[in-house]
Amino acid sequence: MGRPGRHLIAGGFMTWLFAVTFFLVLMKSVDLMVFLVLVSIGFFLLIEVLDTTFVSPSHVLYLKYLVAAGLVISGAAIIDKLARVLI
Repeated sequence: MGRPGRHLIAGGFMTWLFAVTFFLVLMKSVDLMVFLVLVSIGFFLLIEVLDTTFVSPSHVLYLKYLVAAGLVISGAAIIDKLARVLI
């Protein structure tokens, strides 16, 4: 049986997903790239919150690589959006 806090973390992430979706629909500007960037930010924050100091399972290393790849992709998406606006 896992830690009881895991359900709260999953619920918090789902709440973040629903809030992002709700506000994008409310603003009538549903854009997949904006949605993915906001969801990635939530996921990155979740990974940083779950980072443990004394216990380091082997899959945490792979999550850090996933976070790094996500930051690169998110940065590219933001630069692409800025280039479209400025040009």
